[in-house]
Amino acid sequence: MTLSSWYNLEKLTDQFRSDRSRWFLWFPVLIGFGIAIYFALPMEPGPAWLAAPVVPALGLLWLRGRAESGYALIPGILLLVAIGFSASILRTQIVDAPVLQKKAVTELRASVLEKSTGYDSARFLLGDISFTGQDDLPKLHHIRLSSRTNFDEVRPGQVIRVKAVLLPPPEPAYPGGYDFQRHSYYQSIGAVGYSISAFEILGEDSDFFPRLRQLSAGIRARIADFVMANTPPENAGFIIAIMTGDKSAIPEEQLDNMRFSGLAHLLAISGMHMGMIGGLIFFAVRFLLALMPYVALYYPIKKIAAVVALLGLAGYLFVSGMSVSAVRAFIMISALFVAICFDRTALSLRMVAMAAVIILILYPESLVTASFQMSFAAVFALISLYEQFGPWLGGFARSGGIIRRSLAYLIGIVLTSLVAGLATAPFALYHFGQVAAYSLIANFLAVPLMGLWVMPGVILSFICYPFGLSFPLVIVGSGIDMILRVAAETASWPEAVQFLGSFSVLQLIAITVIGLWYIIWRQPVRWLALPMLGILFLSFLFNRSPDILISESGNLYAVKSEEGETYLSTRRADRFEAERWRLVMGEEIAEEPLPGLSCDPYGCVYRSGPDIIAFPATMAGVEADCKRADIIISRIPAPRDCRAPRLVIDKFDLWREGAHGLYFEAAGQIHVETGNGLRGNRPWVPLRYRERPERTAD
Repeated sequence: MTLSSWYNLEKLTDQFRSDRSRWFLWFPVLIGFGIAIYFALPMEPGPAWLAAPVVPALGLLWLRGRAESGYALIPGILLLVAIGFSASILRTQIVDAPVLQKKAVTELRASVLEKSTGYDSARFLLGDISFTGQDDLPKLHHIRLSSRTNFDEVRPGQVIRVKAVLLPPPEPAYPGGYDFQRHSYYQSIGAVGYSISAFEILGEDSDFFPRLRQLSAGIRARIADFVMANTPPENAGFIIAIMTGDKSAIPEEQLDNMRFSGLAHLLAISGMHMGMIGGLIFFAVRFLLALMPYVALYYPIKKIAAVVALLGLAGYLFVSGMSVSAVRAFIMISALFVAICFDRTALSLRMVAMAAVIILILYPESLVTASFQMSFAAVFALISLYEQFGPWLGGFARSGGIIRRSLAYLIGIVLTSLVAGLATAPFALYHFGQVAAYSLIANFLAVPLMGLWVMPGVILSFICYPFGLSFPLVIVGSGIDMILRVAAETASWPEAVQFLGSFSVLQLIAITVIGLWYIIWRQPVRWLALPMLGILFLSFLFNRSPDILISESGNLYAVKSEEGETYLSTRRADRFEAERWRLVMGEEIAEEPLPGLSCDPYGCVYRSGPDIIAFPATMAGVEADCKRADIIISRIPAPRDCRAPRLVIDKFDLWREGAHGLYFEAAGQIHVETGNGLRGNRPWVPLRYRERPERTAD
């Protein structure tokens, strides 16, 4: 290495040393890398890996204080990665939730832990489950059960008996898609299903700890009933969602309008809701205390207001059901008020990083969820923005009258919506395959209504609810009506939602690291993010969606024509899978039949280039296609002697491997990805896949 190279390297190292105060901001990133490594593994690591942090910790202790202390960075980095990896293993072992392996019709006895109420149905979370006369079923921790029969008579805290159809949690709709089974596993939900008999109420659950959870669920259920009884159906679902976190009563059309307008984040109890609730309580209490001169002079009213806001947030968290996303938002906002109590900077990236570290260690699985990624991306970007432009905006607002302050507020809304939208767009595109084209306009109109009208009404509704007073709900409902009109209007505009398709997890990681690199560093080294971003954009040119997708049931398949249009085999089967496929395929599904597809009572045949692709529907069709087709995709079993085709995917392949994706490569090669193949041998993957070690890679 030349002398100039050493000099440039030394200058680069000096920049990192100058930003030493920002090193802590990389702690959650490195812990997240350890968690990502765990979830990317094709098999479950053994308990011995819990000791992974020991070696780098010993290396860090040995190097710390020596002359070569700079080398301590290496074991320090490895230690944080190992902590994330070990925390994931420990969390999985603590959960250890059995999973139902196949469909079962059974009578069960259980305690009702939670209830989500709609107008025509309800969904229950059941615990302490026992089955009548069926010893072959696993001892499930929780079951998610929906019902349309006498659901209004059932409430959390009761012990019930019911006959139900139980199913394993659904597998990914396509290879690499959202893993519902993993999500259910970490919630200890081993089965989902629906009732086929009326509920029989046997009594009350006397266990203290379930009773604490059921108390929270019971309050939510009673609030939902109160709202539904005192507000019109048009906005009752929205009100229930922001008060209790239960979105069951929201009409499907409203959900679509909120998604397509970019306002869906207003429905989920998140950092924004916690921030609004906490901020309103804080400023209201501080304002009231400031009106009393003696209290204002002799007591720390700012800290008192922070404590009251913290208590209010704790109550809101309890009522919301203490979901992982709500707990994450509570930790983030609580860090702000705790900082106020200890005279620290309230809004800082260090506080956000600390909240991220706590959440990742307690709930490592939250790293791979859209809510975690999008909320922290928005918060990091916004705090970074206001660190640089906040003083100028504050000075602009204070240097004039009401007009200038109003203008500063509007500028803040625009900047907040723009930056938050840009920060969360990559994650929204990765998880949902779509972006709302007019989200900036919709948020500019709706967020002020939410913060200045709806959320104050929500606080007043909570205060008045114990007294049976419903007039605050009218205030909340009128604000929500305007938000819904904004959502409906912007969602109806031309090209309101763009289906652009998803991309690889490696590209998502690269986007995240590049964004953090630019936000965290303050030295000129941050500008290295620009060439890295350019290289990343070039990689998107090589992205492609599957040429053929097959659902796990085999009843639905999607084919991409040579012109790039996507066609579905049917509009009636596996509708949920079809909706999810649009996210990965990245374009609208064509309405007309696939050109070149010919069908008869025995099945369908399609020619793709030199290949004949057969989709047989009967055994006679399979036998005939085995002699003429190059590729067979069958929802019925194929004969063992069907060896002439280059590729055969039949009912048993779909049953074991899950959804299939086919990519046609050069020289006639076919690359096959499967839902379970990408997930590997993990506790949440069905045993029918994990117990087949003899299978070979595609």
